[in-house]
Amino acid sequence: MNTETNPILITFKVLRRAVGWLGITLPIVLSIGLYCINCCCIQDSISQYYYTRMGCYLTGTLCAVGLFLFAYKGYPGENDNKWCNFAAVCAFGVAFIPMKLTKDDESCSDCIVFFSQGLDCFRVMHYISAALFFITLAYLSYFKFTKSKNEVVRKGEKKYSRNILYRTCGIIIFLCILVLFAYLIMGKVKPCFKINTLTFWMETIMLLAFGTSWLVKGEGIKFLND
Repeated sequence: MNTETNPILITFKVLRRAVGWLGITLPIVLSIGLYCINCCCIQDSISQYYYTRMGCYLTGTLCAVGLFLFAYKGYPGENDNKWCNFAAVCAFGVAFIPMKLTKDDESCSDCIVFFSQGLDCFRVMHYISAALFFITLAYLSYFKFTKSKNEVVRKGEKKYSRNILYRTCGIIIFLCILVLFAYLIMGKVKPCFKINTLTFWMETIMLLAFGTSWLVKGEGIKFLND
């Protein structure tokens, strides 16, 4: 069947593109949107935008990504749906279990609308959800998106180029997670050690990598498609 007129394949492509664009634009919209509300500070992390006037957009975007991942089934026999469903649950966890935020945690409190005095376990659950979300997406990009019906993918083919991009995106996400993990350990060893906005920029890089991977998978970048 012609892939250009098959509505099922078109739906798959649209879902992939939607997930990709939501990931790519999330940090951009959050930072620019908050700037337009007369708050020039970049928050220490993406999650801390939950406590600003852009919190509704953050939660809504995470929920949209989760719903799209639930709707995406992937190819039969590849268990893509199970991995996507797991990533969706993690996305909902990030959205609905906000990290604890006090005045001592925030380096730029002028943009914060309210603070949270919740339990420390919420912070742990939020971190675990975020970490598993990105790890799952990195796994999908590196191991699942690179699969091909043909056993051999020759150099020079566009699929070969896409596989390089998929693996690069997966590696970037894994490396950013390692950087954040090392930063967390350093913060435990030396409580005074803090690099403002480091988490934000690492999360931004991961979102751009994951979004690019899904956008290419949805044939949103024409020159990389067959």
